[in-house]
Amino acid sequence: MEEYSVKGIRKKFKDHGVFYTDERLAKFIVSFIPDGITEVYDPTCGSGNLLSVFPDNVKKFGQEIDAGQAEEARHRLVNCEIAVGDTLEQPAFMGRKFRGIVANPPFSIKWQPPSLPDGRFSTAPVFPPPGKADYAFILHILYYLADDGVASVLNFPGVLYRGKREYTLRKWIVERNLIDSVTLVDGGYFEDTTISTALIVFKNGRSDDDKIRFATFPDGKETDDKYYRVKLAFITIDERTEKEKKSKVTYLVQAGSLEQARMNTEEVMNGTMIDYEFVSVTETKILDVFEKKDL
Repeated sequence: MEEYSVKGIRKKFKDHGVFYTDERLAKFIVSFIPDGITEVYDPTCGSGNLLSVFPDNVKKFGQEIDAGQAEEARHRLVNCEIAVGDTLEQPAFMGRKFRGIVANPPFSIKWQPPSLPDGRFSTAPVFPPPGKADYAFILHILYYLADDGVASVLNFPGVLYRGKREYTLRKWIVERNLIDSVTLVDGGYFEDTTISTALIVFKNGRSDDDKIRFATFPDGKETDDKYYRVKLAFITIDERTEKEKKSKVTYLVQAGSLEQARMNTEEVMNGTMIDYEFVSVTETKILDVFEKKDL
């Protein structure tokens, strides 16, 4: 029997890469949207946490795959239009463009690329990989962005450094001069996970002289810290075989040194009940990823 307790529902969402947006973080995400907009769009709106930050006179458009979450958003929001459905497979509001878009899409979920790509994907050099939909959501958002629009999108940090198709897409987006800023958000701002995240602000109409701003949350300060890819092995016991099983995960950690990256990771992990071991800690040239001359 399916468990409909709060704990059960949160586990269900967590298993599908969905995490609840902290109120303070929600306000920070929304702070990048310019004043004076009359409409705002959230393609994965959940119960409306991000949209609720906007005043009542702003028309709120959202889409949510879970009907219960969508209904909750309709009840809590004023002046809204909330559609139910899979944003990537059944996009609502096609043909509309928005000056303001906010989003906290599910992290690295699987998706099915369409056999006949629509305008969201037809101009991109490759499809995002089926195993990770992060860039599919990003391409969807860029398609809906008005010529003078700004989109503030919270992402799994892997979008900043993963290779193959995602590198090709990242390079293509940078060459189009669409990234305005990248803010690394430390873990601890979600009730359901301790992972760090990356807030990427996309902006149309940037000049060729505009540089990408790198900062940290919550202080918002620009930073020259290095970034490290920390690979961990989570250790569990297989209930069927009673043998030890290891699953590897990679985190993006900002720190002044490799040793500090290890210490920061240990501080976060020691606050959990997860058995783990370090696999590797390596510096990643995240700043170079977004420098056009290095692509």
